[in-house]
Amino acid sequence: MLKDRLLATHHTAICVNDFERARNFYTDFLGFELEGEMDHRSEPALGEVVGLPGATIRWAMLRHGAHRIELFKYYEPDGDKRPRRQCDFGYSHMAFEVEDVDAVFEQASRAGYESVSSPRVMRQGRTKVFYLMEPEGAITEFIQFMKETA
Repeated sequence: MLKDRLLATHHTAICVNDFERARNFYTDFLGFELEGEMDHRSEPALGEVVGLPGATIRWAMLRHGAHRIELFKYYEPDGDKRPRRQCDFGYSHMAFEVEDVDAVFEQASRAGYESVSSPRVMRQGRTKVFYLMEPEGAITEFIQFMKETA
């Protein structure tokens, strides 16, 4: 078992094609704040850390509460531009807990964002969930934990 007293979630990284559109989704729609942004970032250590020597990126760190979204747009090397399906190997989506999933769904619809379905009650009535398609097709889940009735 890992021995580190701090171990805490810091950020989720997302690679995008249309940087401005993605940044605006997180800042304008979800309310994240821009902590930092750099264009044509290419220090040698970056390529070493991500395992892509010579990588050149556009980068931003966005914060909401204690969690951050790290956006990457790779100029070099060129990567696969297709959105991932939920059944594809690896990380498939991130989720945000909300107070009223129906209200979030309505706001997302009015803002022109597409969802996979309308909110659905799941887990024997314990949760209500919908998946929102981000501007480039990545998935963000919104989940409401239902209050138990006596």
